[in-house]
Amino acid sequence: MKRNALRLFLIVSLFVSVFALPAPKAEAMDPITISMLAAPIVIPMVKAAMPYILKYAANFGKGMLDVFLEMAGFLLLPLGMLEASAGAPLGMFNLGMSHMGYGAMAPFKMMWQMMLIPMKVFGFG
Repeated sequence: MKRNALRLFLIVSLFVSVFALPAPKAEAMDPITISMLAAPIVIPMVKAAMPYILKYAANFGKGMLDVFLEMAGFLLLPLGMLEASAGAPLGMFNLGMSHMGYGAMAPFKMMWQMMLIPMKVFGFG
């Protein structure tokens, strides 16, 4: 009995939602119209914020440069492997082990620099 009541309820609700209720009317404005209406308000705000935006963009660029330099440390891992294996007869084993150590730390140092970017953008890093 409960199953039939549930089925009846689902069928009636589907019928009402599809056939009985009117379709919503689409009311939209062109994006160009919206931008033309908002431009006189937004342009003075952007002009006032421009020094801060440029400062934040410069700080972001410095932070991303730090991330890139740490990412370049990844290259020390294969270099260290090459030095420790092929350069061992030439006395480069210790240097190769050192480079492998720095290369193994590079992902963690890069991740740390990535986490510092929000602080660097606002000038705290």
